[in-house]
Amino acid sequence: MGWFDSVEHNRWLSAQMQALIAEAEGAIVPTGFAHLTVEGDPDPTRSIDLAVTARMLYVFSLGTLMGLPGSRRYADHAIRCLNRFFVDPEHGGMWTSITPDPDADGNGVPWDEDGRAKSQYHNAYVILGVAAATVADRPGAHELLSRLLHDQERYWLEGNGLVRDQFVEDFSEELPVRTMGTLLHTAEAYLAAGEATTDPVWVERAEIMASFVHEVASANDWRLPEYFDASWKRLEGEPVGQADRRRVYHGYVTGRALQWVRLALQIRSGLRSMGRPVPDYLKEMGVELFERARVDGWRRTDGEPGFATVVGPDGAPLVGEDEHQQWVVCEGICATVALRRALLDDHATPGEVEHYEHCYRSFVDYVNDYLISSPGRWVRRLDAHNREVTAAKSSRWDVYHAVQSMLAARVPLWPPFASALSRGLLDKPEEAPSDKRSWNFFGHRV
Repeated sequence: MGWFDSVEHNRWLSAQMQALIAEAEGAIVPTGFAHLTVEGDPDPTRSIDLAVTARMLYVFSLGTLMGLPGSRRYADHAIRCLNRFFVDPEHGGMWTSITPDPDADGNGVPWDEDGRAKSQYHNAYVILGVAAATVADRPGAHELLSRLLHDQERYWLEGNGLVRDQFVEDFSEELPVRTMGTLLHTAEAYLAAGEATTDPVWVERAEIMASFVHEVASANDWRLPEYFDASWKRLEGEPVGQADRRRVYHGYVTGRALQWVRLALQIRSGLRSMGRPVPDYLKEMGVELFERARVDGWRRTDGEPGFATVVGPDGAPLVGEDEHQQWVVCEGICATVALRRALLDDHATPGEVEHYEHCYRSFVDYVNDYLISSPGRWVRRLDAHNREVTAAKSSRWDVYHAVQSMLAARVPLWPPFASALSRGLLDKPEEAPSDKRSWNFFGHRV
């Protein structure tokens, strides 16, 4: 019996997932969810980040849908904070970082001038989290999702179907940078929004983004550059003007390719569920991106397990950026699950998916052997030889990646995680029957 057919393996996955969600409760503060100290306490020296709070909303909404006691309170706290403290009352949109406590009048306060910037990278996580909360029927989620999607069409979507990355606070000026990370998280958020609203336009928009990524990757030996200019031409060197404190990468990020594997195959499955034509490139894209990331990134330093975070044009890990980061192997797990599931849904034989099952076992073993330091607490960063890196900053915001990696094998490719849970598809990973009648083809229904 393989791991995918094992009740005990599913129990192990469930135990890790529940511990992760329980550990995330410790990040709560009055205005959202905090970065943490190495001891696991909210760090008062750091801002309350919009993306962190949104990711926490997402995982607690999943916990709510799975019936985990306590999750509703934390999901509802996140919704209240997003609605009350992060919203810019003057210019609209949401600030990217605020103080841990409100002002004397009970209003949110930007952490600093950079915290006033508007960021689509952050917005994508908010849409993802609020879509999950909408599926979980949390108070205020439906209305907030409607406003968020309206803002997407007003400010962020470009005529080419891609998205802007950042604006100054009043939306009067956009920053001249586009990023792969923002694009992929927007596509993921749009898939969740499509299911939550039953509006297929958001799935169609995600497919347009995937088509662009396929074009870029197939012309670049299936490696994905991270930075582009305002015309979506690749940028050489570091981006200028990035104001939302994201890490700057200097090569090809293996985790980005692994994330697009899952997204491409989810889009494919979503289109099939709606009875829409399915472009051939989506399956090719999933297979090719996975193999390139695996060959470039896995076991590259003296045969040590783990994914190098960044590689150069020749596929060799970049010195100084060859760490084994938690989020990358989590996305590797999700990618192998997606490929195996997509092939099985296409009636592949057991022999045709054996390669992905082997990869899955290797990646999950790595999580068990190197990352889980105690239940619910995973190491974020290891060096190329799997020694823990003493980071200047700690956080729990990778819980989003970790929770999905523990759920991926237990749900179908489509619908997205929250909707799969709401439809009772946990531990029923086979492709769900098409249900075109559930889709609203006449406009938004938020």
